Amino acid sequence: MLGRWTRSNLHEEYTIKHLIKLFPERGVSFCNVFFRRIVFELMIRSHASVLAHAKFIQFITALVDLFHKPTSGIFTMNAFSQKVRVFDAFPKVNPEHMVRSQRGGLSTILTVLFMLMILYVQIGGYLGGYIDRRFSVDKDIRLSLNINVDMVVAMPCQYLVTNVMDITSDNYLAGEVLNFQGTGFYIPEIFRLNSNNEAHDTPELDEILSETLRAEYSVKGARVNEDAPACHIFGTIPVNQVKGEFYIISKGLAMYDGLVVSPAAYNFSHAIYEFSYGEFFPFINNPLDFTAKTTEETQQQYKYFAKVVPTQYEKLGLIVDTNQYSLTEIHHVTDESDLRPAGIYFSYSFESIKLYIIEQRIGFFVFVAKLATILSGLLIAGGYLFRLYEKLLVLLFGRKYVERDTEKKDGGLLDKTTNHHSKDF
Repeated sequence: MLGRWTRSNLHEEYTIKHLIKLFPERGVSFCNVFFRRIVFELMIRSHASVLAHAKFIQFITALVDLFHKPTSGIFTMNAFSQKVRVFDAFPKVNPEHMVRSQRGGLSTILTVLFMLMILYVQIGGYLGGYIDRRFSVDKDIRLSLNINVDMVVAMPCQYLVTNVMDITSDNYLAGEVLNFQGTGFYIPEIFRLNSNNEAHDTPELDEILSETLRAEYSVKGARVNEDAPACHIFGTIPVNQVKGEFYIISKGLAMYDGLVVSPAAYNFSHAIYEFSYGEFFPFINNPLDFTAKTTEETQQQYKYFAKVVPTQYEKLGLIVDTNQYSLTEIHHVTDESDLRPAGIYFSYSFESIKLYIIEQRIGFFVFVAKLATILSGLLIAGGYLFRLYEKLLVLLFGRKYVERDTEKKDGGLLDKTTNHHSKDF
């Protein structure tokens, strides 16, 4: 204990001598009994070196200046209140060290304009909402759905047969519900002819909502002018919601057909106006809509493989539940090794996931926090960029070039008060 007290006495004498040497007009006041006991009790309790105590001198001096009034040499509460009145917990650059310049004014204007633009964009985005796309397991159990068909085949209706067969070996005679109307075969200019149908995107939400006009065919199983050179096939086919295939082939190739058609009369060129799954929305565009295939081969076989994805669109409480599908095509001329005859085949399977496309809006407080973060970050970034620009000008042209056409900014009331008291030291 004695050794420890002796070491602290040395620290005390060392610190007092340096205070008197550095601040002769304040050293005596500092060495009064009150502050000596506070300061050196802290030193005694610590195990720092003499050098560490010497570094602590400036902090102690500042503490004394808070209460010390140089004119009288005593501690007064008036001096303390005056210090507190001009005290700034977050020191800033003194205004007399700041200048006005055309570059600074231009950077401020540009920053404010950019902030206003960001504000306009963010408010517009908040009011307009955003589109949320997500996938989820389809929990709805559906036993059946519809296949909507509207197409023209370049063969007479009396030569054609349509059928559906699914993975459960269930056959459905599609010809009983489809309509067959004789017509001429031609392809409108707007159709995509002999393309691979790869350029198809998911329809946007607003597009779907503006085209969600449900429809249905008023007649079923009608047959008109069947001996015309081409056949217009249209209608809705109810099928089981399992993997299956809808096909169009020539009569005589199925077991129940009594009519045999010569292969020389085969021509499976076709134009598709509508081919969709689920509820019939005639104005919604699908991958096979407005496509056409032409051939001069009598044994041509067209195969379309579709993967159907249930899709739900939702906006402002309006829900549209439909299906979209991806498409793969294989076309070739059949030979004796093919197990299936020439014709048009539409194979389909159903995905177990469902796509939700929903328009949503973020919460108001989240929007305010996001906007404040963006604007404050932009303001800080603008300040850093301006300072970097000023430093580059100094490096390239010198400080005199930078300081010309500048105007010093006068200090405020508190700054003048601070300067007045700083002269007392």
